[in-house]
Amino acid sequence: MKHFDQLLQLDALGQKRLLDQKEISVLELTDFFIDRIEQYNPKLNAVVTKSFEIGREQAKKMKSLEGKVAGLPFLIKDLNAVKGVRQTSGSAMLKDFIAPENDEIVHRFENAGLIFLGKTNTPEFGFLPTTEPHLFGPTKNPWDLERSPGGSSGGSAAAVAAGLIPFAHANDGGGSIRIPASACGLFGFKPSRGRMPYPTYMNHFSINHALTRSVRDSAALLDILNGAGDHQLYPSFASQNNFLERVHETPRKLRIAVQYQEDETIHFDPETRNNMENTVQLIKDIGHEVVEEMPPIDFKELAKHFINIWMGSGSAIINHSGLMAGQKPTCNNLESLTFEILKYGRDLSALEYEESRVYIQKEAQKILAFFRDVDVWMTPTLNKLPAQIGELAAPKTDAFQQMLDNMLDYNPFMPIANATGQPAMSVPTYWTNDGLPVGTHFFGRLGEDELLLQLATQMEQENPWFHYYKNISNHFCTSI
Repeated sequence: MKHFDQLLQLDALGQKRLLDQKEISVLELTDFFIDRIEQYNPKLNAVVTKSFEIGREQAKKMKSLEGKVAGLPFLIKDLNAVKGVRQTSGSAMLKDFIAPENDEIVHRFENAGLIFLGKTNTPEFGFLPTTEPHLFGPTKNPWDLERSPGGSSGGSAAAVAAGLIPFAHANDGGGSIRIPASACGLFGFKPSRGRMPYPTYMNHFSINHALTRSVRDSAALLDILNGAGDHQLYPSFASQNNFLERVHETPRKLRIAVQYQEDETIHFDPETRNNMENTVQLIKDIGHEVVEEMPPIDFKELAKHFINIWMGSGSAIINHSGLMAGQKPTCNNLESLTFEILKYGRDLSALEYEESRVYIQKEAQKILAFFRDVDVWMTPTLNKLPAQIGELAAPKTDAFQQMLDNMLDYNPFMPIANATGQPAMSVPTYWTNDGLPVGTHFFGRLGEDELLLQLATQMEQENPWFHYYKNISNHFCTSI
């Protein structure tokens, strides 16, 4: 099997080069990753719907490899619709629902020539920072099978980290790309609001993109995905297809603010602080200026209002999904926490919702004003190491308080970028002595996606992380 021994040591674009040079065929590459999924997914539980025959047929029929990612296998998170394929959103309510049409983002994946091999696990409706739906069971973190890969794009993250797929779709409404990126040692980029097509049934906090092993893979996908759809009500940015071309350009000297302060609501564990100190030195070594500053915001109050909006919108998503599938949402076909979210949203008054929206808008204006004097704001991605399976998933009756506690304890910074619409990313910068990855998080100015990608490329070159995947493959293959 030519080149199969080196495939896992290449990022997606490295594998694309082999395709373009005809050193491997699309069908051979597809079959290689189908075999990887069949062999290793039973231990990880990352892929919950297999579409191997669809993928093999796409591979056989592919006539042209023109395009930046054409011919590469791909997985789609099970929150998004693929025509003719089961779409469960991790919920028993939708366990038999077959999507009647593609989401816009799925159309773009298909048009780019990606080979669809299946759908990845997600917590029910993407509501948690771990991936442990009752319908399918928990996804395991390939770096430590007792830990979660994060959420809500945990299935995609585990699959990419373990080498079951070159890269995978993800989306982010409160950190769901960046949390699993940190937990699984991947690069996770959340584009600026308005950069990607906007699903009409999701709140404006949410956005689609992907989880990748390299920065350039993320830039290539951004090239083929970005741009508002024809139905977009408020397109913010024109389509741009040169992110990959410009990702290796050196940015200007940046002024980067660093979040070091702890208070009664924000605490860093020792490994998180070690990572931050190491990353500050890395940033200085690259040549950027580091200042210890932070926006003037009340994290706890902002989190409370964010969750108000988020749970109100979540309740609407549950209702919409039930109508779409011809099912009534009840305590019998929803997890207890999800049913609590549904009730919370139904009880939330229009006045309360609007007050939270206005509060978030005011705080967002403060945060965006903070970026008049700094180019980038750096924080931990997570306050602690990846959660143990079950640590954050146990349902309680008070859904609002559980989600608030989880956010403030585990990922207080992630939802800020969803509230403001800024581009943000988690960069794998540190591994513990036990081999667990830790990510560092960066916010950029609204619309300056390219600048963040260029900073990430500098960090990737100065402090490479790809060699860690060789270790995970060796460990994972022997542990199964």
